[in-house]
Amino acid sequence: MKSGQFFIIFLATASLTGQIAVRSEMVAPVVVDGDTLDNAFTGGFNRPVSQFLDWDDNGLIDLFITDADSRIQHFEQNGLSPSSFFLHTRSFREISVGFWFRFIDYDRDGDYDLIHSGFTPLIEGAFSLFVYENVDDDLQFRTDRLLDDTGRPLVVGAVMIPTFSDLDGDEWPDLMVSSVAGTVTKYKNLGIRNQLPLFQFETNAFQDIMIISAYGRNKRHGAGSIEFFDIDADGDNDLFWGEMYQSGLLFLENRGTATHPDINDSLMIVDYPPEAVFETAGFNVTRFVDLDKDGDSELFVNVQSGVFGTDYVDNFLYFENTGSDSLPFFRHNTDRFIAALDFGSASAPVFADIDDDGDDDLFVGNEFNDLLSGFRGTVFFFRNRGDQFSPSFVLEDSTYFAELTGNNLVPTFGDLDYDGDLDAIVGDWNGDLYHYENSGTSQTPVFEYKGQYLNIDVGQRAHPSLGDLDRDNDLDLVVGTDDGKIFLWRNSGSPEIAEFQLEDDSFLKEEELGRMLTPEIVDIDFDGKMDLVIGNAGGLLFSAFETNGSWIPAEFDAIPYAGPQLAPAVSDLNNDGRVEMAIGSLHGGLQLFEVEASMKTDISIFLPRKMRLLQAYPNPFNSELAISVEVKSPGSIDISVYNLLGQKIETIFKNPLHAGVHQFFWQSNNLPSGIYLLMATTSSVGDSREKLIQKIVNIK
Repeated sequence: MKSGQFFIIFLATASLTGQIAVRSEMVAPVVVDGDTLDNAFTGGFNRPVSQFLDWDDNGLIDLFITDADSRIQHFEQNGLSPSSFFLHTRSFREISVGFWFRFIDYDRDGDYDLIHSGFTPLIEGAFSLFVYENVDDDLQFRTDRLLDDTGRPLVVGAVMIPTFSDLDGDEWPDLMVSSVAGTVTKYKNLGIRNQLPLFQFETNAFQDIMIISAYGRNKRHGAGSIEFFDIDADGDNDLFWGEMYQSGLLFLENRGTATHPDINDSLMIVDYPPEAVFETAGFNVTRFVDLDKDGDSELFVNVQSGVFGTDYVDNFLYFENTGSDSLPFFRHNTDRFIAALDFGSASAPVFADIDDDGDDDLFVGNEFNDLLSGFRGTVFFFRNRGDQFSPSFVLEDSTYFAELTGNNLVPTFGDLDYDGDLDAIVGDWNGDLYHYENSGTSQTPVFEYKGQYLNIDVGQRAHPSLGDLDRDNDLDLVVGTDDGKIFLWRNSGSPEIAEFQLEDDSFLKEEELGRMLTPEIVDIDFDGKMDLVIGNAGGLLFSAFETNGSWIPAEFDAIPYAGPQLAPAVSDLNNDGRVEMAIGSLHGGLQLFEVEASMKTDISIFLPRKMRLLQAYPNPFNSELAISVEVKSPGSIDISVYNLLGQKIETIFKNPLHAGVHQFFWQSNNLPSGIYLLMATTSSVGDSREKLIQKIVNIK
């Protein structure tokens, strides 16, 4: 006879009404191609525009990045090494910016002010300049339409990233803008007027630069990004140009002085740096900083993706300067300076214990994989090589469901034929669902492609999730769509033979939850019945709970900004009674949060169909813990509590049990506050083997 299985139920004394999510501090190593990622869960980049500076004057370099999502991310050196950074926030000061930003001390008072682009209806295809003044470390908004000295609005083309640089030696940074004609426009800085920088148009042909020649006109285009920097330490600023029709960098040396520049376009270097020539999708943004404080500056390149395709993954290039300040020599270090998980775009994670070892593994679908031919998405598989208390994810497969050729792939897993292993359903951009049957075992899955599932087509961008929504011991199916609907197929069959029937073509249709809905069926509050967690295109997260037969959605009470087009996946990864939430986004990375719950009184009893890990409720608790066990076959069970030294504190129950549901309550009897282990051991009659399941409980 095999070991008896048992299931935990909860006598819930509270139910969730809203959630608060904070960035998780849990250590969960992620290994890709043998390398452990330092910033695995900080999110990815599609089109990063960066700036390095010491914002708080603490001797550590700060890194600010916008990624065409209107927010500024803030990283800071962690002090371990010059190239090691950690994430502070993905929404610095909650300021919404446009395509580019720049911190400059425009009023010369010793701190950094902010100028960024913003939409203006004044000129089609152009952006106005927004200005924030730094007043005692508070960025105070000054204008959304900066005017020049004649009162006309200053505007910058939609495909231009300008720069600020003192090119006449008066210590006031001038505004420099490239043009589609391959020229440079200069606005001279006249100083301050009404707490704002004051610029005067000087020329639209600075130094008579013309990077587009008659010979190369079909291969070069002025639109792009310019940067002035004194790369050879001779006291004047040289020009670096990354434009849409150039896969590398253009370099024009300034052979003049700080007060009288001399930049000759005939001496232009078309592939910079010559010792480390690189090729990207084009439109490269150049940045310099002395990262290691050795007196010379490192080179960074942010790829915006020009005419040569898209670089949505390896788009933050780092070149280490192994030369000197006057004679730089650059060595290519990495194409991914922030070593984060990055799946390109539209990442969609899901947790599933695919090898039945008691901990959740990680799968991530994406919009498209640039390593594959055509516009094809893929599913990545990370095996959890840690355990139920200390997860550790290792990438094993980047094309897990290789037969699929669509994009925006989203997997979900469940035992559709009740044979003890997990099967899979995968949604795609076309709104279709595809079925994979597991013909292997729960420990070693073998997925066989079975084609389109039930001829389901929800229109566009199908995001499926399987779970027992109605607590009838079989799997139901929900599918979120691009146009803001959630379809519900309720299983009217049995666990062994599913019969899905479309019950509602717009589940939660009374609520406006936005577009690109990404529902996941999960028991987020450990009350024994399934809930929904939903992300949308606008970067909002919702939860929905069933109360008296009605589903009530509510926006998360608080969560740090995580980006647009969110896709959540929920699991208690370290078995501490609080769920972690991995969130994918349009930018292609993952971020990891911990969910905290707010509660209200609502006494009820819930019976989940199956739980792999022992769970207890409420957790943390003050005095009484509620436990219930469903025994499928007669056998002995031992439920005991241990401290972290492995010493048994108390045996709650130790006796044979007949098949059925059995309830227990444990009084903590004034035990000190802290963490304890609740362990259950069970064996069937005539079986010497024992099955151990354990859960962390926390006494407040």
